[in-house]
Amino acid sequence: MKFGILKETNTVTDRRVALSPDQLAYVQQKYSEAQFEIESDSERIFSDEEYQNKGVLVTKTCSSCDVLIGITPIAATDFKANTSYLFFLESLKNPLKYQAHQQAVASRNSYLYDSANWEATNPGIDFDEIVGIVGAYNAFRAFGIKFELFKLPPVATFLDVSSIITYLKRPVLPPLKIAIIANEQMTLGIKTVMKALKIKEVGKTDFLTKNYAQAVFNCVVEEDLIHLDSYTKLTDILITNAQLNDSPVVLSSSCLQVTDCKLKVVVDLAPEPSNQLACTVRQSNNEAPFYGYLPIENKEVDLFHPAAIVVVATPYGAVELPQMASEQYGKFLIDVVFPAFFSSDSQEILTKARL
Repeated sequence: MKFGILKETNTVTDRRVALSPDQLAYVQQKYSEAQFEIESDSERIFSDEEYQNKGVLVTKTCSSCDVLIGITPIAATDFKANTSYLFFLESLKNPLKYQAHQQAVASRNSYLYDSANWEATNPGIDFDEIVGIVGAYNAFRAFGIKFELFKLPPVATFLDVSSIITYLKRPVLPPLKIAIIANEQMTLGIKTVMKALKIKEVGKTDFLTKNYAQAVFNCVVEEDLIHLDSYTKLTDILITNAQLNDSPVVLSSSCLQVTDCKLKVVVDLAPEPSNQLACTVRQSNNEAPFYGYLPIENKEVDLFHPAAIVVVATPYGAVELPQMASEQYGKFLIDVVFPAFFSSDSQEILTKARL
């Protein structure tokens, strides 16, 4: 069997890779009966030379491989016959999104596996923690830029989370109130940033009734989603996913237009056209992650408009920490995927993930 690690071809700059040089060298040694190679990529977080130094074959294309592995799927039109493909698709969340890919493999006697289908039993491949880290970091970066208090560099400046944590010890924050609406993994990432900035978590009642001399945060629970106006009147920064446990987060234009709305920054962790956050008028990108939103006119304006809320709406947060994402995904492949391939899928691991 011949395995190929594909170059990432996301619509944004994506420096991730399915396996790091050390990880690919490890599986190459462990499964010596198989062949492994990786496509050349000048943009990847790990260079071609790093793989070559580990004894891994770097090729222009992995077209002769039996199994092709990546994080982001390639175009359905590029699928080949008699080949297996494995990507992080999240097809359970978007059942119609990859119909063309499923049709392509069906017509070519090929297979398509969605590694995200293992999330429930293997949370290590859930990129939501990285999304939370990046979203929270960008919240404070946006606040510092908007009010000219401090300047944080782009997330992509940092190699890993530890370097982010070290850098975040520098800013001095005013007594902000930050509200968080996110799932468990995203919240874990957000709290990593809060801890680095020494921001204290407080309960709902204290958050809504007390004043503090330092920055504090509160994690909003599902039953309070219908009372978000009580939060928007007291919260400076809102970091939110569009859903919490399948309950939609509704931030209406009327809620944002009230004169006592205090929001200064809103981070949309999963910006989609279908969500109900009125301030997300469009997706931003990692090169220009911030824009202004004027509630009274329900439209995008200049970031520095005095009445503007700063919106952070980048849809690909996980690509901003490519080393962490790559090593996390590679660990999953080593622990779960390769053993399944080399045990004739005796535990039906691959069967459960096949679309």
